[in-house]
Amino acid sequence: MHPKLKRCFICGQYANILFLLFALFAWVYYWSIKKNDLEIVALEIAAYTVETGGFLFMIFSLWNFHKIVRHRYVMKIAMLVYIITEVVIMILDFNADKLDFYNSASMALNLSHSIFSAVICFTYLSLEPKNTSLEIAIIITEVIILSGMFGVVFGMHVYVSMIANAVAYVVFFSIMRFLLSQERIMIDCHGDKAKEYKYKSSFFDE
Repeated sequence: MHPKLKRCFICGQYANILFLLFALFAWVYYWSIKKNDLEIVALEIAAYTVETGGFLFMIFSLWNFHKIVRHRYVMKIAMLVYIITEVVIMILDFNADKLDFYNSASMALNLSHSIFSAVICFTYLSLEPKNTSLEIAIIITEVIILSGMFGVVFGMHVYVSMIANAVAYVVFFSIMRFLLSQERIMIDCHGDKAKEYKYKSSFFDE
């Protein structure tokens, strides 16, 4: 196993933990405006800082996957598309009051975002196809991601789907770190050295 392979999953885990913190800060911030008509600048700055940190960790995770893990081009491209999509949604949401065509509570947006995220998650199966532990981890992650669609029932914003994604990926990357520590998953990496086995026969020994 590549000595830096765990870094890919650690960065992904930290990124999504920061996204959960961002969601918490954002909820407190908007609650303070709605209930008390009070804008807390420090809280807003903290929220944006945490969110930026999350995206930086995601980019760093992708960069490490690109450098360390062999092939898996579909997965790597999917990760890049996912990051770009999340950034675009964030930018649109920040400017929602200025954009007539964007509605963060749209049923189509919420459903398509959850399904899109589930498809992206499925590409991680390429890390080691037919590995039962990995398959179970992906199934658990998919269920959590798709649960974000239920926000549509209550007319909630796309942030519910994004929070579901963050929870799902925290769980997924945590499981992956555990599987790596237990050597229950083997991922082909650049620089891996094949194990050399020496066989000795005692057939002709006296």
